Amino acid sequence: MLDQHSPLGGDARFETTGLTMREAGGFMLIQYSGPERVLLRELSVEAAFGKNEKSEGRTFFRINSAQIWVIGKELETRHSSITNLSSSRCRIALFGEKARAVLQVCAAVDFSRASFATGAYVMTGIHHTPVLVHCTGPESFHIYAMRSFALSVWEWLIDAASGL
Repeated sequence: MLDQHSPLGGDARFETTGLTMREAGGFMLIQYSGPERVLLRELSVEAAFGKNEKSEGRTFFRINSAQIWVIGKELETRHSSITNLSSSRCRIALFGEKARAVLQVCAAVDFSRASFATGAYVMTGIHHTPVLVHCTGPESFHIYAMRSFALSVWEWLIDAASGL
């Protein structure tokens, strides 16, 4: 059986004053695709753009009208396509009083508390790489990067933090 290995080595960690960054592995990421009305009915969520929804231990992100990402155990559906993205993404946890400032340097998004509160998420780019940034707490974030670009995103975040 093939074993999944971290693109960051599994124990990646960076700390500086006001900021901690680490790989946050061990997650299940499932993409559900299909017509919007079918997705919303089968997943039993409203899933508004930009604000995650939580239900039964799962977190829902509406990526577009035909796709919803779910962190957590797979849901049974009859009319939606299901793709497991877990091994194709790396999750980086970023937290501390400087977390918002680091993200602000990396992406053209307003990461202020007023505009990007807990539960907010956005699909954006960091160092020319598509990522999903999810605000998990007042000063904590998860960044989902494609596995093949995870090291590049990681190093870019460290460079941004070093400049603050």
